[in-house]
Parts: sequence; C-alpha cells; structure tokens
Amino acid sequence: MLRAVSSSSLCKVAPTTLLAGRRLALSPTSSLSFPRYLSTLSSTLRFSDEVKAALEQKKPLVALESTIISHGMPYPANFETAIAVEKVVRDNGATPATIAILDGQIQIGLSQEQIRHLAKMGREAVKASRRDLAVVMAKKQTGATTVSATMLLAHRAGISVFATGGIGGVHRGYEDTMDASADLTELGRTPVAVVCAGVKSILDIGRTLEFLETQGVTVATYGKTTDFPAFFTRTSGFQSMLNIETPKEAADLIAANHAIDLQSGIVIGVPIAKEDAMDDILVGEAINVAVKESIEQGILGKESTPFLLKRVNELTGGNSLKSNIALVKQNASVAAKIAKDLAALNVRPQYRSYSTSARRMKHTQAAYGPVMVIGGTVVDITSTAATATDVLHSSFPGTTRHTLGGVGRNVAEGISLLNGGGNDNDLVYVSVVGEALEGASEDMFGPWLKNAIARRGGDNSEIYTVPGARTATYTAIHDASGNLVSAIADMEIFDLVPIDKVENAIRKYRPRTVCFDGNLSSECMKAILETCRGQNVQTFFEPTSVAKCARPLDKSLLGPLKDGLLRFSSPNEYELAVMAKQARELMDYSNTLSVRSNIGGYSEFVSNDTRHALKDSEYEDLLRDATDLSRFIPTLFIKLGAKGVLVFQRSESGFVAQGRAGEGHSDVTLRWKMFPAHKVESMRSVTGAGDSFVASVVTSIHNADKIVSDPRLSLKDPEVFWKLLDGIVHDGQTAAILTMQTYESISPALAHSAQAETLRRLKNLLK
Repeated sequence: MLRAVSSSSLCKVAPTTLLAGRRLALSPTSSLSFPRYLSTLSSTLRFSDEVKAALEQKKPLVALESTIISHGMPYPANFETAIAVEKVVRDNGATPATIAILDGQIQIGLSQEQIRHLAKMGREAVKASRRDLAVVMAKKQTGATTVSATMLLAHRAGISVFATGGIGGVHRGYEDTMDASADLTELGRTPVAVVCAGVKSILDIGRTLEFLETQGVTVATYGKTTDFPAFFTRTSGFQSMLNIETPKEAADLIAANHAIDLQSGIVIGVPIAKEDAMDDILVGEAINVAVKESIEQGILGKESTPFLLKRVNELTGGNSLKSNIALVKQNASVAAKIAKDLAALNVRPQYRSYSTSARRMKHTQAAYGPVMVIGGTVVDITSTAATATDVLHSSFPGTTRHTLGGVGRNVAEGISLLNGGGNDNDLVYVSVVGEALEGASEDMFGPWLKNAIARRGGDNSEIYTVPGARTATYTAIHDASGNLVSAIADMEIFDLVPIDKVENAIRKYRPRTVCFDGNLSSECMKAILETCRGQNVQTFFEPTSVAKCARPLDKSLLGPLKDGLLRFSSPNEYELAVMAKQARELMDYSNTLSVRSNIGGYSEFVSNDTRHALKDSEYEDLLRDATDLSRFIPTLFIKLGAKGVLVFQRSESGFVAQGRAGEGHSDVTLRWKMFPAHKVESMRSVTGAGDSFVASVVTSIHNADKIVSDPRLSLKDPEVFWKLLDGIVHDGQTAAILTMQTYESISPALAHSAQAETLRRLKNLLK
C-alpha cells in the first residue's frame, strides 16, 4: 500500500545566530602539567632557562619574532632594538621569548649573544615561514622566524601572546600575483593573540582584513575607537570588529577563545603613539614609489616586504625606521600587560599537532566521523573582451581571471566555512589534479590549486596527483557584457580518479557523511557506495550536470541502490527528468505500474499553495519523476531556481531506528513540500548558489545527526527528519543567497552563517 502526504506551510525566517557546537577543550581555570609537557617537546624545541622557568611557574610570557632582527632592520639597530624590546617586556612584568632556529635547532628564548649573532647574519639567515621550518631544521641552517612560524612555535611552547611590529598581508596587485602572506592563514588556524601595529601599510589593508574575516580571525583595535592602525600611521581608513581599552579586556577575549577551542588567532592592533606616527601623505608617497620600484625590479614573495621597508626608510630619510622601533616597543609593552592579566586567569593553550597524519588520526579514533567530499577540482579560466565585438575569428584585448572551481571543491569549501571558517578538522576532501601538461615540464595548475586551497585553510593531503594527466579546466569566453560566447571543459582527469585511494580514504577516516559529485565515473561511485556498506554512512549525491547526473543509476550500481546505500540527492528539474528516466529503466515494469495505480492522481494530494508555485503542466511531471527516482534515492532536494526548492521523500512503514526493517513491510509513504525562494537583495551572480545550498544541507544533516545521540531520534526516521526539514532548507537557501550576492563561487560570508534554524529545531526536538 502506498500513501501520499503533502505539506506546503512556509518555513519561518529567524534571525541567524551562532551556536557553538564544538567541544570545550580548555576552560579559563584549567591548566596543563608543564614540566611533563616540556619534556615531551625537548626533542624539537630548546628552551632558554628563563623561558623554561616561566613556563614551569606559569608566569606571563610574550613571544617575539626574529625576522624583524635579521630582515627588518640594519645592524646594529636591529640588535639594539631586540634587546630594548626584551627589556620592555621584562619591565612590564612578563618574560620575553624570542624565537629562532639556530643551526637547525628551534630555540624558544635567546641569549644576548645569540641575538647579536642573528643580527650580524642579517639576510644570510633564512627567512623562515611555516613552510620553511622543516627544511631549515633538516639542513641545520639558521633561520629567523616570521609571524606565521613564530605563532606556530609559540603555540607549541604554550605561549598565548605574541608581540611584533606589523603582520603580513595581501600584497598590492594580489589579483595578478596571488601573493598573500602565510601570516593570514596561520592566524586562521593557530590560537595565538598577535599584538601589532596593524598591517604594514605597504600592503593592501582592505583586502587583508577581508582575508582575515574569511579565515575567522577576531580583529580588535587597542584603544577607544575601532579605527584599524596602518603601521606607520594611526589609522588606515578601515575598521576593526571591536575595540579593547584595557589589558584585562584583551586577556578575557583570549581566555574565551581558548575556552571554546576556536583554534584561530586574534589580531590586536595598537595604533602607533601620536608623537611617533609619520605624516600620512609623506609615507604614502614613499610607499607608492617603493612599490613601483619593486614591480619594475621583479621583486616578489618573501623578498618583497624587506625590500619595501628598506626602500621606504631610505625615501623618508630614516624616519620610518625610527617609527618602526617605537611601535615595536609600544606593542611589546601592551603585550606584556595582556600576558600578565592572562596569567592571572591561569590560562594556557592546549597544543594540537598540525601534521596531517596527527590531525586526521582524530577522525579514525573519533566516535563520530567527519564529512568526506569526493569530487571535482577545477581551474575556472574566464576571459572577457574589453570592448563589444561580433567578430569571433581573431584576438581582442580583454581580461582573464583564474579562479577555484569544481562542484566537489565548491561544496567542500562551503562545508569548511560553515564549520568554522576553514580551521575545523571535521572535513576530508578527496580529489585529483594533474602532473604534467603536454609539451611542458610541469602542470602549473595542479600546484596552484593545491596551494590556493591550503591558503584558504583547507587540507589538500587527499588531493591526489595523477601522472601524465591534465588538471581539469573550464575555459570560458565572454563578450564585453559578460555573456557566454563559448567554452571548453577539459575534465578527462576525473575518469582517472584512483579508485583504490578513494576506498582507502573512506576506510582510513571512517566518515559519517560522504558527499560525491557527478564528475566521478560510475565505477568510482560504485566503489564509494560499496565501501560505505556496513559503516552506517549517510551518502549524498550532487548531480553536477544533465550530462553526468545519471551516472549513479548505471546498471552496475543496481545492487547498492536496491540496498538503500544512496540516501540523498540534489538534482535540478532538468537533472531530475534525466535521472528519473534512467531509474525507470532499472525498475521492474510491473512494480512501476503497481506503484502508479496505488498513488492515483497526483493532483489530489497537492495543496493550493503548491499548485500556485508549480504550474499545472509541471508539478505532475516533477512528482512522477521524483516518485520513480525515490525508489533508488529516497530523499530528494529538487532545486527549482527562482521558484524555490521541492523536497520529496519516500519512506517505508517498517522503519526501525537501529538495524533494517523486517521483511514483509510493504507500506510506502511519499511526502513532499514546496519551499518558495527567498527574496534576494543585490544579486550579482547565480554561479555557486546551488553548491552553497548543497554545502549547507550536507552540513545541517551531518551536524544534526552528530548531535542526536539518542538512537530513537535517528535522522533515518522520516518523522525526525521532517521535523528538522524547514530549518535545513531555510539555512540552505540562506547560504545560496549569500553566494548570489557576490561574484565568488562560494561566498566567504558562509564563515559567519551558522545552521541556526536547523539547530533551533533540533534543540526543540531534544527537549
């Protein structure tokens, strides 16, 4: 017997609020056993006697970087400044911990002779960021740590406060060079408070703040206003998210950051003192000249900042160096006072290993596995003509942009942002890139993609390189109005996804939710479903395109599909029609006739509101197609563009919360509900909206199922799922709108969008 039920009540729009769902790893009153903690680090970190004593006695500590000594100032000003800054820290009640690598050994706390040695070496020392640490250690070199490396090592040493001059940022002309400091991504994944004079004004401060926002970094101004400082000058024209007026306020913020285990840093911008600040116009002119010269001389990467600072100092007659020294001392004073108040709260960070194997080992040992996304990573190349023309068979001036793309990658980035701005370990992304281009020594796109993903805080350890293959690209030609003229999709690499590695990744990480896209071959999809068999994994298929959407309905997958191994899918109306046609070919025709005779006329089950949303000529086809497809994929989120979303679910009455229903249960219930589209203000592009919706839906389903520990409330129970559905769809539509309001494939604003409606309904369900 088959029953049909329809619901058409509109989901209520509630203000979005952030509900922290992560475990609390450290409270403001908890502490670590530091003598034992230090002994475990002795093989990699060497502590000065002063720093070791401060750690053991839980006295306030302030980390100091060493690149400012080697690369930031000339000798002897660099040595004198370093010694003076350490004295400022001590005079304000804290212990300084200057960090460097000496002959391959990480040193936390330097003697005066060690500082002098580093100062005299100058640029002969390696400027060591996170990526350089292992190399410098392995080669027994001497390295001066940048902000990113100092943060990482300070955190490992148990130091929560770090003083420096200014942090690195997004370089001017980033849209052409993709040059952004590793300081920014480190701030997104390392819980250290960085006290600084803001972003060096030689950089693009606006884009830097946007980058930090995407990384989930708290940015505060130390003072009475939220004006964000610009290193040499007190204001930049940009605003912090809040201001802090006392060291105690800053200490409380750091303690809260540790208490909820955010695993991201805090920037505390201290405006340079009025008497030490430079004239805005004078320093601005010097910076513009220095930047122009750096471009002309081809100075890029980690050599850029030292060159610019040196040149600005020359152009200002040495005044910028004087300001630099003054602001570093001031930052050290503020940092020491904050560290002192923080120590009074008895707060120390809990170090987490940042190696991929250590991070991922948590997945294999956890009671609840991560989300795994398996799918396409693509370079989107978009060329737009500068002027209107109807001629195609020639070349024309225009612009070309390279952006991250691919349905799987987009969904993974959306899930990462929704789970905390890219620093959460609750996501594994599996994909492929190429190794070599025809006629070239290397594939420039593969490394670029992997580096770009890492810069956004993602983990690329399961993005496999396929020897001899080309990285997937989508090359589009647009006219001057932005309309598509022609495009080439080079996606052959997805037929070469190493199935054995995909199977091993599922076994290794034991995910609770697996989402895969239509770029994969049917063979790979079968391997995914078979490997998930028996592991209580909920699977979600994103069809990707009309040409690819029927791949999981290949006859070779009939066994896994009949066993209910594929639970969710998100086709649009065109993909639904193709998938339903393929599903009908898999059905036994007599069973199909039986189902249709039981359901009768679809129209009698559809409410007036649903009739209004779907034209009479459309809803019957949609419901018929959904009914047929639901035989193999029971829950469908059907994307209807400007009309909204139609959710369709098929369930059998024999449901039990644990295990499978007993044989002989034949009652089938069909449910559907229409969710009208939300109004979109200031829409810029629909690209990525569907992927954002899917990312949010997958995140909601995964997180809700993770929170529901009572087996009687399993999301496999259609009654439980239906009670959460309004929230799941509402949050998905909200995510889609955020992306539609940008030109990005996934809006960075998803980092500030929680699954508020889903979680609210879940809380009510658990009462």
